[in-house]
Amino acid sequence: MNRRADFDHFLSSSVLDRDYINWNGLFLPYDYGNAEEEYSSLRNSCAIFDVSPLRKYRITGDEAGEFLDKLLTRPASTAASMTGIYVIFCHEDGTLIDDSILYKFSNDDYLLMPSDMDHSAYFDSLIKRFRFQAVSILDCTDEWVGMAIQGPLSAAVLLNMGCENVDKLVPYEVRQFPFAGGQIQVARMGFTADLGYECWLEPGLASEFTGAIELARESMDLAIPGYGLSTLEACRLEGGFIVAGWDFATKADPAPGFERNPFEVGLGWLVELDGVDFVGKKALVEKKREGSRYGIRGFQTADVQEVEDGASIYGSKDGAEIVIGSVNCSTWSWGLESLIGNASIYTEHVCTRDLWIRVNDRPVKITLRRGPFINLDRRTQIPAPLG
Repeated sequence: MNRRADFDHFLSSSVLDRDYINWNGLFLPYDYGNAEEEYSSLRNSCAIFDVSPLRKYRITGDEAGEFLDKLLTRPASTAASMTGIYVIFCHEDGTLIDDSILYKFSNDDYLLMPSDMDHSAYFDSLIKRFRFQAVSILDCTDEWVGMAIQGPLSAAVLLNMGCENVDKLVPYEVRQFPFAGGQIQVARMGFTADLGYECWLEPGLASEFTGAIELARESMDLAIPGYGLSTLEACRLEGGFIVAGWDFATKADPAPGFERNPFEVGLGWLVELDGVDFVGKKALVEKKREGSRYGIRGFQTADVQEVEDGASIYGSKDGAEIVIGSVNCSTWSWGLESLIGNASIYTEHVCTRDLWIRVNDRPVKITLRRGPFINLDRRTQIPAPLG
């Protein structure tokens, strides 16, 4: 948001963490007036989300890949160039530090994008610990602005904006497109469990980019609204996605007892124990052998529209009420007409039936499921649908 009269009015009439959140010093509203309409546009047409506040690190040099191989639980050095990959990194004890998106431009040029935490000091400590000499890490957060364009018409919108053959991109592919005398990086990625793209450009091209979106609105007769955190949460939980700080404790959001390793939040597929030696590998080998204490599940109920994070989930054993887990996070899904969320469940109870939570001292039945609530074919369709 820019500091204009409407921005000042928004601040004067809004409350932090109720109407908006602070995202790296910028304000992210829960909605721009009507969250349900924003959600409907995304799922049925196209909507946009300003991802500029994402923290960004440009990692370059002959040892850039080796550094990332030490940091991350899956190798970056052997990944294909011009691709985006989902990555995580851990403490020595195997608990998660953060998750991130990594763009690999070439063997000596990467862009790492965690959401908000500043990991600069930690990265510097790893460089010293492993005696890297040929790697440079630059916090370039303010040097890139970004827009996520998501929904079934997202490819058509980008084609209208001049990104020729963007519909031919395969999922996770990154490609450069000429734009307004410069270039934009477009990745077929997103956090909405839908067809979508993330676009990155220099700040000097931002006005031309927003102008191109406005022209697409007019020529295609589409609203293409912005969407806020409420819609983002509904979409990512429908897709079964994980968020640091909400699905496991972090340095920025500490919660004793809520530390989790990758296997406990469904991210074991991002851990390659047969490859290079990375930070936390020894502990994760042992944790995989021992088995997880927790499993992550999606939960759903149509009986309430809101539940507190951390709320206990109950079941019964031998006729007695027992706690079998807790709510990580939740939100209302307009598409499913239900409250949905992620839950952390004790492994021995992941198959327990007849579960409930308590809301205002009354039991509310919930159901658990493994995996996403939705699985849209268009998300991975090649070429991407245009209508």
